[in-house]
Amino acid sequence: MKYLYFPVGTSNFEKIRSQGYYYVDKTGMIKEILTERTPMVMLITRPRRFGKTLGMSMLEAFFDIRKDHRALFEGLEIASYPALCAAWMNRYPMVFITLRQVDGLNFQDAYGQFLYEIALLYQEHAYVLHARLGEYFGFL
Repeated sequence: MKYLYFPVGTSNFEKIRSQGYYYVDKTGMIKEILTERTPMVMLITRPRRFGKTLGMSMLEAFFDIRKDHRALFEGLEIASYPALCAAWMNRYPMVFITLRQVDGLNFQDAYGQFLYEIALLYQEHAYVLHARLGEYFGFL
């Protein structure tokens, strides 16, 4: 008998897919974003604990140039569009930040945690300082 493990408290797409957690496929949203006539900015609003961070993590895994995540998307809806995947998957630098850890008893504490999250993001993407971005986009 196969057991289903639910990712309680986990919003990381890579971890959920690589460790065999139960996952409701929402990758069709990627095709919709790429093929439908969508606005330049997309606002995704959902109630608390409704999968916003997981959805953003999924988008990061799909687009982020730093890793090859094809295996994570095997068997999901988006994999049934190979031309779309070849054109877009893991082709762009991605900046993903969640502010779910920013909290505090006062403004100064929350602001300090916010600065810490920005510093981590800066450190994570330090490679951009030493690279020519045109190389990532194929025009230099």
